[in-house]
Order: sequence, then C-alpha cells, then structure tokens
Amino acid sequence: MARWLNLALVIPFSAMLVGMAHIPVTPPPAPKAVLVKAMDVSATEFKWSPADITANPGDTIRFEQTTATPHNVEFKETPAGVDLGASKMGPFLVAAGDHYDLVIDGRFKPGTYKFACTPHESMGMKGTITVAGGK
Repeated sequence: MARWLNLALVIPFSAMLVGMAHIPVTPPPAPKAVLVKAMDVSATEFKWSPADITANPGDTIRFEQTTATPHNVEFKETPAGVDLGASKMGPFLVAAGDHYDLVIDGRFKPGTYKFACTPHESMGMKGTITVAGGK
C-alpha cells in the first residue's frame, strides 16, 4: 500500500517537472553603459545630457565632465526605503574627461531617482534615473 502511495505522489510530480521544461524563460537584459555628459550651455545655464535616463539592475551610468566648471551628482529624491549610502553624493569632476561611474546595484530599488549638480541645480542641471523592475 505504501508503495502505491509513493508512486501516486512521484508520478504527478515528475510529470509537472517534465511539463515545466517546455516553459520559455526570458533572460534579463544584458547590462549596458549609459553616458551622461555635464554640459555648460552658457554662463548661467548648465545641464546633463541626457537628463532623463532609464536603467536596469546591473547597468552602469557614467557621468562625464566635458568642461572646466566643476560638477557633481547628488541624489535629491529616492524611492521610499532606499539608502544609497556614500553614493548619495558623488565626487566633483573638475577637468574635461573626468568621470564618475555609478553601478545600478542592489541599493537601487525600482522607481524614480531625482539627481542634480549641487552648485548648479537652480541653473537647470538636474535629471532623473528611472530604475526598471528587474528580477
């Protein structure tokens, strides 16, 4: 009797595993690099280009200095419960070609992150990073 009970449990479970082998699985997107340039439009206007970024977990956002005016990245708003730690404010980039790489890792939950250049926020140098859901 116990043998029949074991078979009654094993056969449906085995069939379920075989059936699952045919379920297609979509892999997550491969990580990408996004280049964001610090731009001096005029003496009183600055911007990030692009200013609005969509990223997935694993992506790297590279903020690159293109001028001699010092710029940095400071997160002004994050989704509830997110703690970016030391990444809340990046270093100042002071020479053309300087860059700051930000990896969208486990600290970044899905949602919208507003950032700005600390000294130039009022002059238009702000943007958003939208982190997609991921896995």
